[in-house]
Amino acid sequence: MTDKKIAKIEVKRDLCIGAASCVIAAGTVFELDAENRAIIKLAGGKKDSGPADKTALESPAISDEELLTAAESCPTAAVYLYAEDGSQIYPQP
Repeated sequence: MTDKKIAKIEVKRDLCIGAASCVIAAGTVFELDAENRAIIKLAGGKKDSGPADKTALESPAISDEELLTAAESCPTAAVYLYAEDGSQIYPQP
């Protein structure tokens, strides 16, 4: 993994096929919605596809390694991770 910290998470819904591998890898962050696509669980019960600040997650204490594992587990690379400076960490640009 890069030395950059993950600051934002996004699910590209047009790429998501509902494999749920991100849910298995990081169920505190991701779930499938009524359309069988991944969404991000945010504080206060809000849920959307992002981009969402890591600090706004329902479980903001999740490690960057766990988030990267969840992103890498997606067969269609629909989970995008960004650094504080806005640069894309995953998938590799």
